[in-house]
Amino acid sequence: MVSIYLPCDYINGLTDAPTADPPPKKEYKLPIEELDTEFKRKFPPDPLGKEMEDGARVWKVYREEATAHDTTMLDGWNKTLDILLIFAGLFSAVATAFVIESYQLLDTPNHDAYVATALYMLVDASNVSVGITLPPPPVLQSSAPELARWTNGLWFTSLLLALSVALLSILVKQWIGEYTARNNASSQSPRHWARRHRFYSNALNEWPVAELVSILPLLLHLSLFLFFAGVVAFLWTLDRAIGSWIIFLGLSLAVFYLACTLLPMRRPESPTSTPLVNQIRRIWRLNAITTNASPPFMIHYA
Repeated sequence: MVSIYLPCDYINGLTDAPTADPPPKKEYKLPIEELDTEFKRKFPPDPLGKEMEDGARVWKVYREEATAHDTTMLDGWNKTLDILLIFAGLFSAVATAFVIESYQLLDTPNHDAYVATALYMLVDASNVSVGITLPPPPVLQSSAPELARWTNGLWFTSLLLALSVALLSILVKQWIGEYTARNNASSQSPRHWARRHRFYSNALNEWPVAELVSILPLLLHLSLFLFFAGVVAFLWTLDRAIGSWIIFLGLSLAVFYLACTLLPMRRPESPTSTPLVNQIRRIWRLNAITTNASPPFMIHYA
């Protein structure tokens, strides 16, 4: 006997039609990775399909590497700023002691000369009837000597630069502290921390904070050389032999300073490289890329 099944029978449920079982679902699993390294034990691999979740390994690794990078960079900045603050404070105290003595050279009124001139006028008026003619009175100096102006100008400028470096160093240390506090704040997940860190890190790189930290030592060096120039101008009015000797010492120091600063431009392996030199080298590289020219005074290296 042959049974015939009609479509309407399936619809009305009159006949039990044979149904095919659905194919079994295949589960894809990666082989279990052995934790044979320190990195794998510290950051276990994620399950398949969960590599980008909030608690994935990639965000934990990013946090570890970013924290290490920030610690190294910010510690270097803090050490530089601490040295600048100490030196700027000591140098400002020394410069202030010299300025207190030198500003008196700008005090143009000469009271002794005024008294002598007044006495001369009285004597001359009393001798008019006698017919005695006195020599002309001494000419009063209406302005400070030229070297006195130079001395005070150099020393006041030097003191102002040193105090400016101290102020800017305090500001930068406050910026660093705020940046560290933002990154150390609690976060919802490693992914949230990574996004927040990237937000603040981009702002730190876009603003010239690193350039400012590199320029501050240069300003303090300039302040020191201006102070030396003021010492030369001050001693030149007292003893030119001593002034000439101070000029020789100052020029020797300036030549040595320039040599140590410019040598890394030519010899990248030189141990006299400074953060300022690195910033100048980076600017020259960017200029070379935009102009397709070779940077001056600098060789290419890996």
